[in-house]
Amino acid sequence: MAILNKQKKNIISVFFTEFIRLRCVLFWSAVSFGGFILGISSLDLSSYIIPLLVLLVSTFFIMSFTFAINNYYDADSDRDNPRRKHINAIASGIISKRAGIFLNLTFVIIPLVITFLFKIEVFIFCVFFLFWMWIYSSPPLRLKGRPSIDVIWHFFAVFLIVIWGSLIAGSINLINWLTAISLGVWSSVCQVDNHIRDYSFDKDSGTNTYAVWVGIDKAKTTISLLTLIHLILLIPLILLYSLSYYTTIIIIILIPLMGLLILKPKKGAYPTKNCFIYFFTFVIGGAVYFSCLVYHILLILGESPLDLLNLANLL
Repeated sequence: MAILNKQKKNIISVFFTEFIRLRCVLFWSAVSFGGFILGISSLDLSSYIIPLLVLLVSTFFIMSFTFAINNYYDADSDRDNPRRKHINAIASGIISKRAGIFLNLTFVIIPLVITFLFKIEVFIFCVFFLFWMWIYSSPPLRLKGRPSIDVIWHFFAVFLIVIWGSLIAGSINLINWLTAISLGVWSSVCQVDNHIRDYSFDKDSGTNTYAVWVGIDKAKTTISLLTLIHLILLIPLILLYSLSYYTTIIIIILIPLMGLLILKPKKGAYPTKNCFIYFFTFVIGGAVYFSCLVYHILLILGESPLDLLNLANLL
């Protein structure tokens, strides 16, 4: 009995860690929840309890499908890859391909049923959302195997994740669009970053990623350009929202200062966390996004934004 219980626990652990990649699922679900917060117009929990449940359940299964279908179609190649075999439950043989098909179908059906019962426009968005996640891994399109297109896919995937949360909340305004676009570019930075980190292995194994396709030097130039674009896209968020309250101003000043002290970024340290690319994308970007969430909540609470022109005159 003890052996059976241990095996059951192992299978459950493998399901969450090596099949749906729970950590990644929760991270992207949190990003979508941020979009949801930006889409609410009040803090009355009773009026948002149903939309929130729809968001949490459907997003969990959509993100689970995204990573599980990737594991399903990568199983054969991952089986021969010592770096990937033990993080893909199908490749390692712990979960069969037949079980993988059944589970992936379940991950698709549940959000479709939930959103159909919720709102037709959310259901239509859900259909496209699932399709977009599917074509990344699935042949014949399999966008993850198309250099440069896979980077563009990541932009739109994260864009959709943010807008998805806002749509379920019931409101999509300028702050939602600006946040979704800038986060989309941020995800492109992360994707090229992953390619650069895996460059040597991918090149030796014949995996044609963006970095392998254009070369390591051009890939590093690309990530610098994308980082610059990301910073430029943060400017309207800062001017329109982050400078609206003393609290948000403190956030966009304090977090980067703490990041400078903790990370001590320096030129030439890439791709470690001590590089300026990491600081500009994760630390400054995170500070701006967090300040935008705080801005929206303060606005809902009825707090009056600062009058920057009068404040400048006083200074």
